[in-house]
Amino acid sequence: MKKVTENFIWEDFKVKELEDKHKINERGTRDGSGNQPPSHTKGYTVVENEIVGECNTYLEKHTNNLRTFLKKVEDSQNELTSHLHQNHFDPLANNLLADLNTLANHKKLKLSEYKNDYDTYQAEKKQFQSIHQVYREPNSADTSKITRSFLLIFVLLFIEVVANSNLLGGALMGGVAEGFALSSAVAFLNVIVSFLVGYYVVKNVNHLEKSKKILYGCLSVIYVLTISYVNLALGAYRSQAEKVTKSEINTGGLTPDQIDSAYQQAVTFWNVDFSFTGIILTMLGLSFAMISILDGLIFNDTYPGYGKTGQKTNRLKNLIRKEFHSYSKGVSELFSKYNKVFQDKFKTLLDIDLINWDSNTNLIQKEFITYIAKVNDLEEKTQHIIGEYRNVNTRVRENPAPSYFSEKFVINPEKKDPAKVFSEISHAYMEDKTREESKIKFSESINEKFKEAEDKIEKIQKSSENIQQELHEKYNIN
Repeated sequence: MKKVTENFIWEDFKVKELEDKHKINERGTRDGSGNQPPSHTKGYTVVENEIVGECNTYLEKHTNNLRTFLKKVEDSQNELTSHLHQNHFDPLANNLLADLNTLANHKKLKLSEYKNDYDTYQAEKKQFQSIHQVYREPNSADTSKITRSFLLIFVLLFIEVVANSNLLGGALMGGVAEGFALSSAVAFLNVIVSFLVGYYVVKNVNHLEKSKKILYGCLSVIYVLTISYVNLALGAYRSQAEKVTKSEINTGGLTPDQIDSAYQQAVTFWNVDFSFTGIILTMLGLSFAMISILDGLIFNDTYPGYGKTGQKTNRLKNLIRKEFHSYSKGVSELFSKYNKVFQDKFKTLLDIDLINWDSNTNLIQKEFITYIAKVNDLEEKTQHIIGEYRNVNTRVRENPAPSYFSEKFVINPEKKDPAKVFSEISHAYMEDKTREESKIKFSESINEKFKEAEDKIEKIQKSSENIQQELHEKYNIN
């Protein structure tokens, strides 16, 4: 709330202009020359009444304007007084409690939903365990395990593509480019396909149903034999290529039929003498294929479908943990937010609103004092003008001057007292001591209400801890 910053402006009561306007010297001389007013007269002359009229008009005008100004100051002061009397902290504490309850109710709904889903999936997991006779906890894939598994596949694929490209490049007509194309295809088979076979085929060898064990066992053996054959044939092909190259160097060249025959022998790898490079190529491919199969087998548990049941319950566990963390974080942010609001309100009341109230109250006192000074000054100036007329009149007249000429002009005492003139505003006037005492009382009241609010906040904080404990007891999953 703002204070009134401007002051009331008094216009000058211009003595010289009024003397010229009413021709004080000229009329004083004329009246005195005619012995006017008569010596026995007790009432003011026309000139004197005109000057008194000017005085009354000036005073009435400024009194009315000042009354309007003081009413504005009083309205502001009353508003600030009412504002300072209010308890601004209790509603804030109530808002904090309402926001805390809203947050807690929201978390309760979420946790209840997650807990119901968890219980459902937990029942499904127990049913799965009973049907498949698997009573251990599933080794379900989480984000970390998924990342490690896929990273392993990527590294194996990259290494095999690069290694095979270099090992095969020298044995192919197309060089490294043709070696890259062939090695990429073989690497895809050894790594990607092997991982999928390990996950979808080899994993089912552990199935409870005997028929599935046999079926997927046979498929696993067939795949292992196939991948072994492919890698052995590839190694034999590399060995034959190396042999052909050496024969060309030593004998000066082989016929095309001899070259085709040498390469065709790679199909029957058991008839080929493997070179060291061919052995390395074969072992590398077989090793990566076996690692990929094993990775697929253990990915998301070794028993088919069991890992998914665990993933469902684990996902709900994580969601419940996140809600607990979210509630704790939300409560902390809520109290931090309201603590700032409380401190800002406390500081505003003491450092702004109370200071503005003091300033407005002081302004009323100041304007009252100024009013007294201005009215006294007006009285003196009016007396000066009247006195000037009487002096001129007395100096030129022959008869004695009226006795009232010796009396000073006086403004009605009722109009000099601002408490009576502005009686409707006088209740807002305070002396320095009274104003300071009221200011201290306001300050003490604000501090007291702030302390009461702090006690209430401590209780609300305790309530939030109880709510958190209640949520953990009801929804926490070990």
